[in-house]
Amino acid sequence: MTTKRREYTREFKLEAVSLVVDHKRKIAEVAESLGMGASTLDNWVRKYKKEQQAVTPTQGLALTDEQRELQALRKQVKQLIMERDILKKASALLASDSLKSYY
Repeated sequence: MTTKRREYTREFKLEAVSLVVDHKRKIAEVAESLGMGASTLDNWVRKYKKEQQAVTPTQGLALTDEQRELQALRKQVKQLIMERDILKKASALLASDSLKSYY
């Protein structure tokens, strides 16, 4: 039988990380008090510290607002580049078709 994976809100994750980082409590102590696994909290803390060093996570959503905004902007840039490339190809095709009909 499979167990349902627990999902935590971003606010909960940030509060748990804050207890470790800002209040200097031990990961195991905080994890136990919150009823969660220490390895999960350790992953959040490591992810948070990387984000504080301006390293954007490659998988999943970032914890900090700045990194989330950066992820959204990168996604938007990628979409705009793709749309631009499609328009370039379409305009090149239309230009070549109009030249063929001209001659």
